[in-house]
Amino acid sequence: LAELLELLRMYEMEWEELKFRMPILHLAACMFLLVSCLGGMRGYEVVWTELTALRRDVMQCEESEDYEAVCWPLVGRFKLEDGKVGIHIIPIAGTTSRSGIRFFEWTQRFVVALHRKGITEGWAFQREDGSRALASDYRTNIFEKLEKIQQNSTLIEKDVDVWEAYGVQRSGRRFFVTECQVRKIPQSVIEAQCRW
Repeated sequence: LAELLELLRMYEMEWEELKFRMPILHLAACMFLLVSCLGGMRGYEVVWTELTALRRDVMQCEESEDYEAVCWPLVGRFKLEDGKVGIHIIPIAGTTSRSGIRFFEWTQRFVVALHRKGITEGWAFQREDGSRALASDYRTNIFEKLEKIQQNSTLIEKDVDVWEAYGVQRSGRRFFVTECQVRKIPQSVIEAQCRW
């Protein structure tokens, strides 16, 4: 948790300095990190986020002034679903109870930043050409921050190669499962959230 909070602090500092001038790649990397860690998703699942449904949910929350959760929409082929395209709506807390991560606020920033760039439909995580991004597109941005954390704190041991020890495909889900186990969340709830 400490590493995630430090990463988020770095993103928050960048946001405070740049606001909507923050490069969309950096904002998307922050959202990728938050969605995988707080939603219990693999990296390749995160980038299946459908933007139109996400924007609709954010607008409905704003209209009703209900910021308790974001209904995160995923469209893709999921494990154990016979290779068919499916739609999943994953609930993610608007603000985490213990650590106070303001996920709804970051989601608003992300949606508005995309809108300001003229991106209002299709994949929320996309490349310059409009094609769906890959989890690996966010690796460098996140891992360079991990290296800074390693250099400037004791959160990551100095002899750890962050490029080998962490991964964009599974580290977020491992974080989610570990945090749930520490908080004694029933295994059946963890499995339901992680779609096992």
